Amino acid sequence: MFVQGLSAFALTAVLLILLAPLARWLGLVDRPDSRKNHIGEVPLIGGVAIFIGLLVLLPFFTGLSAELYWYLTAAGLLVVVGVLDDRFNINIKARIVIEVMAALMMIFGSNLWVGDLGNILIFRELHMPLWLSLPFTIIAVFGITNAWNMIDGMDGLVGTITLIALGSFYFLTHATALNNLLPSLLIGGTAAYLLFNLGTSRLLPKVFLGDAGSKLIGFSLVWLLIDATQGGALTGMHLPAVLALFVVGLPLIDMVITTLRRIKKGLPVHEPDRTHIHHVLQQAGFTNQEILLLIGVLSIQINFIGIVMYLLNWAVWAQFGIFLLITLLYFICIDNAWKLGKWLQQQNHPPQP
Repeated sequence: MFVQGLSAFALTAVLLILLAPLARWLGLVDRPDSRKNHIGEVPLIGGVAIFIGLLVLLPFFTGLSAELYWYLTAAGLLVVVGVLDDRFNINIKARIVIEVMAALMMIFGSNLWVGDLGNILIFRELHMPLWLSLPFTIIAVFGITNAWNMIDGMDGLVGTITLIALGSFYFLTHATALNNLLPSLLIGGTAAYLLFNLGTSRLLPKVFLGDAGSKLIGFSLVWLLIDATQGGALTGMHLPAVLALFVVGLPLIDMVITTLRRIKKGLPVHEPDRTHIHHVLQQAGFTNQEILLLIGVLSIQINFIGIVMYLLNWAVWAQFGIFLLITLLYFICIDNAWKLGKWLQQQNHPPQP
């Protein structure tokens, strides 16, 4: 898959260079404000470039199967609406409707949904009936898609976590040509975006993913994971469903903890704030480079734990229990870091008499 990944890298890089000035002309840029402290207007075209690369290279390398057709249609819908949202700030209800539509395309277009959760409850295998599987799948697609969107708040963060998740998926599906064309293209495209996003050269324009990009990646990951855990046509695999939790572990856990914290405080769940893990670590005094390293290592550890338990053939219920334990430990650590950050902020900026 090296050739396919390299092709995606090269095509995405060229597209980012070409689209950056067009994005500025169209006003498709992210401007600094009270919540965002980057310098100048940054083009929001990372997701557009990655998707165009997929649109060109997937049919070129493999032809367009029914499942890939529905994947590209659903992903394209999210990208188009994401671009419009990045430019015009679309109403939250309209965005939810579009994301549900994308999930329905997966379900009814590709006959792909979450029905088999394995022996997650110890006593017996849990096979959900269709009337329960469909809403569960919609919630799973919506949740993981938005988990990637919610954690996109610092240079290099989403790109790094995405490469770790895709690398884990690539390993778990044995890196066969059939299984990993889409992951290979996503890895190549994401790596190219990361090169631009981190400002590795003055010759390369700095870009952001935008809502179009973060939702494209989250949606692509959840599609791949549902396919691989439910015996879909794209991968032909049947991994335990619990393994998907570890592959998308950190963004998923962070979204759940952040959402619960907002609910507890009586705040709107969909409103952006500065309570995600990278914000907490910033407030605790870590530099952006240290935060990127810490979160990257944490994400690798969560993925590694899930992979090791799978290879050692641990019981599904035990794997699920370990994931819940990781979530609890994450909550305790982040809550303490949050309190430390608030205390440090008070020490640096004491109230004026």
